[in-house]
Amino acid sequence: MKMKRLIAAVLLLSMIVTLAACSRGSDLPKTLAKEGIAPYELSDSEKYILQSFDMYSTSQIISFHAPKEAISLNVNVYRLEDNGKWSKIGGGGISIGTDRKPIDQLTGTFAMQLKENYSIDFHINASGVASYKTDEILLDSEIIASVKSFLQEFQTIEMNTEIPVALMVYDSGAGMESYSLQDYFEPSKFDGMDLVQVVTLKFSDK
Repeated sequence: MKMKRLIAAVLLLSMIVTLAACSRGSDLPKTLAKEGIAPYELSDSEKYILQSFDMYSTSQIISFHAPKEAISLNVNVYRLEDNGKWSKIGGGGISIGTDRKPIDQLTGTFAMQLKENYSIDFHINASGVASYKTDEILLDSEIIASVKSFLQEFQTIEMNTEIPVALMVYDSGAGMESYSLQDYFEPSKFDGMDLVQVVTLKFSDK
């Protein structure tokens, strides 16, 4: 049953990503017109579908319109280690290549879903869908508090520079501070937390 629910959830998220990138229906907003990244504004029907599958609060869809010189998008998933440094635990990417086929400019959507076992499923849709997932994480302590921060507004793209788009902080203590995506660049702010994960996007000309 869990496997069937997982497959259904992955198919559902992939379907919504495809609609976000390709649909031109009157009830759906257009994909991002100017260069940058921004949260994709879901229609009421798309919100209802995610809520029905209990995926709304654990999912994010981002529209991207890369600069003309960009030919690849790389997704990196990190976990903060005890030494205070980020360790890559997963990722993936796409490239249109130097010949820029089948699309001339890198545009589309990125979607991710957080799972109960702290794994992350993500999908990149840019003239085709690429799907990846991270491994589950086993923790020694019971998580009581958590903070999740997702990209909330339009952001310009700086080439070959990681852009944090999702931050997840979990702890077994009763108290929890608030954190922002920019705290990714100051990992010492997470001292004492049981689990910290971050997802970044990087657009490259290579």
